[in-house]
Amino acid sequence: MSIFKKFSKSDISITPFTAHKQNTLTSSSLSSKGGNYYSSSFPSQAFRNGSGFEWASLDNDTNQHKKYFQLDHLFYKDSKFNYINKFNTIEYSNHYRVLHDKINILSLPYKSIGSEIKLGSFTLTTGSISLKDDHKGHLYDTQFDLGDENFKNENFRIFNLGPEGGHKAYNLNVKDGNELINFNSTYSSNKVGILDDSFLFNKLTYQNVTFSPHNIGGGDYPVINFDKSYITTPHHSKYNFNSDNNFAISFFISSSEIPDNTLKKYIISKSTTKKSILTPNIFTPTNTTGSSQITNVESEPQYPFEIYYQSQSIHFSRFDGTTISSVSTIATSSNIDMLHIICQKSESNLELYVNGNKLATSTDNTTLTQNTADLFIGNKGGETNYYTGSLAQIMIFDDNLSQIQINNLSQSIDNKPYVGNIFYSNGLATITKPNYQKIINPGEGDQNFSLQYQGTHLIYENEYQCMIEQHEYDYTMNPTVRKTRSQYGEELADFATGSYFRPYVTTIGLYNEDQELLAVGKLGQAIRMNDETDMTFVVRYDT
Repeated sequence: MSIFKKFSKSDISITPFTAHKQNTLTSSSLSSKGGNYYSSSFPSQAFRNGSGFEWASLDNDTNQHKKYFQLDHLFYKDSKFNYINKFNTIEYSNHYRVLHDKINILSLPYKSIGSEIKLGSFTLTTGSISLKDDHKGHLYDTQFDLGDENFKNENFRIFNLGPEGGHKAYNLNVKDGNELINFNSTYSSNKVGILDDSFLFNKLTYQNVTFSPHNIGGGDYPVINFDKSYITTPHHSKYNFNSDNNFAISFFISSSEIPDNTLKKYIISKSTTKKSILTPNIFTPTNTTGSSQITNVESEPQYPFEIYYQSQSIHFSRFDGTTISSVSTIATSSNIDMLHIICQKSESNLELYVNGNKLATSTDNTTLTQNTADLFIGNKGGETNYYTGSLAQIMIFDDNLSQIQINNLSQSIDNKPYVGNIFYSNGLATITKPNYQKIINPGEGDQNFSLQYQGTHLIYENEYQCMIEQHEYDYTMNPTVRKTRSQYGEELADFATGSYFRPYVTTIGLYNEDQELLAVGKLGQAIRMNDETDMTFVVRYDT
């Protein structure tokens, strides 16, 4: 027989929880499951340039320019400034989002990810390369080990000039997507609003430089081209490294443009020139035009660092006003177009590294080298000794680097093991690093990759407590307990008339108000009822 009882609110509980489902896909099965992958790029022509606007239509955007702008707008643009909206409450210095001129996009089947991809579960394997996510929204190459002991912590990088976003100035005929009529052949800027790529947002002034793509480590990175041009950033005490300070300066330089003459070609220095306001005097009163304007004047003789080329050698020197300490090495190569240089002070030594190898070292005998000079890149003091050539990935750390950190910086190019990003709740993964652009790129021919990740699915556990009081369910309609073996028989069999006989529960059903069966629970074994105490059956099911 059956007993029907209504539930009270206290008898019902609904508990949400998450479950993770493993997904394994390949390049051949991705599209059949509802996923896809694309290659997208920044447009090289103006938005409106006669016949150059075809890409903006729905059918002719073969290079997926619109997808590039969509991703830039949603996830990359101004990520350092707008981090509270991009990352919520995450510590932004631990999150790296850089968009170059090309990006490869992986869109996962939406049904497979649920509410989001489980953090730390994503793996993409192609050939000998394996990419994983680091729980923070990065994809990294597993050939690199993570951690500050392997890559210098971002907090030590006090200056960084990639230049990120340099691809937007490859064509100086175009600005913000619009074709310029009378455009300049070189890029110059005032110091307002132009910042470096570090999290310290150092102000920059460009003077007559150009930008172009250059192969570094197998990928086209933006480089800065110097020809009677330079970059400067204002004096700051953080660049003043005295005898008790360790520091490192890293950059990539074009080896094909290394001068072989005796002239000094300055790469980066904090010396020679500083900013000052001329003091008014009897000859220059304050009512004279320009009397209180900032001007360049000669700086103190001492300097914390000067790095320059001379006779195919790179020189790294410091001067305290009395003693000059320096180290130099020949830095040329016929096999590698861009050389990676690190000049660092490590305790009492000055060290020079080329492509990760320490080629020279000397003792630093200087004491106080601090000054108020500005920082100059590409010449000396903004006036003389111009360097002609290309530079990229210019970094200053206010600590020395270990050999492991130097090797990883040289191989990773940007001091990061990351090759792209993963957006867990959107089911998107991106490859942004230039030397990884062959991965998930339809334009590179047949792609052969495999994916593994776990989707996060929200599940509700429904619990119903079915209580039977001691006086309930003390009889049964089962015909086997009737003498006539019929459910309509009124006389019970002899074995069912004793006090030891009790009915058994085998099945519990849940019904709605219309008495429609919604769920049924079958017990693993029949449960004998008890007339001396209440009994409670708990029914749980997931939705």
